[in-house]
Amino acid sequence: MAEPTRASAAIGPPAHAMATAAPPAQATATAPPAQRAAPVADPTTAQPAIGVPTSSRQAAAEAASTTIAARESRAAAAPAPAQRPAGSATAISGAPPRGGDFGSHKAINQAGRRERGRHLTRMRIGYHTANGAALAQLRLPSPPVGLLLGMDANRAPVPIAFFRRQPTRVAAVGSPWLAQLFAFRALGLGARVVVVTTDPAAWHGFGDRATGRGDQVAVLTDEQPLALTASSRQPMLLLYDRGVVGAGLQQQLGPWQTQLTLLRRLEQTGIAPVRQSDVAVLQRVGPAEAELTRDALNLPQHSRQRLGQLADDMVSLVGGGRERYVWLVQTEAERVNCAAGRA
Repeated sequence: MAEPTRASAAIGPPAHAMATAAPPAQATATAPPAQRAAPVADPTTAQPAIGVPTSSRQAAAEAASTTIAARESRAAAAPAPAQRPAGSATAISGAPPRGGDFGSHKAINQAGRRERGRHLTRMRIGYHTANGAALAQLRLPSPPVGLLLGMDANRAPVPIAFFRRQPTRVAAVGSPWLAQLFAFRALGLGARVVVVTTDPAAWHGFGDRATGRGDQVAVLTDEQPLALTASSRQPMLLLYDRGVVGAGLQQQLGPWQTQLTLLRRLEQTGIAPVRQSDVAVLQRVGPAEAELTRDALNLPQHSRQRLGQLADDMVSLVGGGRERYVWLVQTEAERVNCAAGRA
């Protein structure tokens, strides 16, 4: 058997060393006797440590028991932390409470509202009454309905205010295809179309092809006074296709009504509709027509040359003292439904 002193050095400190590490006597005296005398293990069932004398094990157990009792005594003698009332200013401005020390989140929110309410005055919301006459004068402005004409040289869209609260007049110089393109896009805006033409064959079946219905487009072969009704939800387009002359009868236009006069060729008889128009749209024209257009619309000299150089899918848009060149970008449906007017 190994020597006791060597075994003690290999496994643990000697008994006298552990006794030396024990806490002060006053701490031991405050511990309850029952805890100080409690054994570490049952001596009848515990197996003796190999190479450790019985006296050393008993001394180590007593020292450990004394240390635990001293810690519990100091913890019991320490003053308890002061409790802060729930909803205090420190608890609101600091981090959220942990473990319910300062009350629930609901209590904190209520305390915060009370704290903020001290600096705010109470609001009093009353009500007002209005008579029928005042309500009748309350109107929402109706915005103009824009018709997308095409795109400019910078590939930016070019819309025009085609339907407005004010009566609108548009003059177009070109083929029936251009007038049908305007009519097709007006139908897409929910408008009704009335065509007065001396060439009904160019408009035959246009309404059925465009809408699949027969009540959205009316084609008339002779001029007659028309009782037109229109609204912002269903505007009205009155289209005149009478060759080189404009309308023979002066129709009285109202809000959301637009008159489009198509001149298949610009002659002296068609200058008046061009001058009276709010917007003029021109396809490629010959030199004589370009000169008449320049005089009618007060265009600069270089515009006469450009009007004779426009491509088939381009128009010159003149209105409000400005001139713009626009590429007419067609959809597949427009190519199919407006093909008869191009022929």
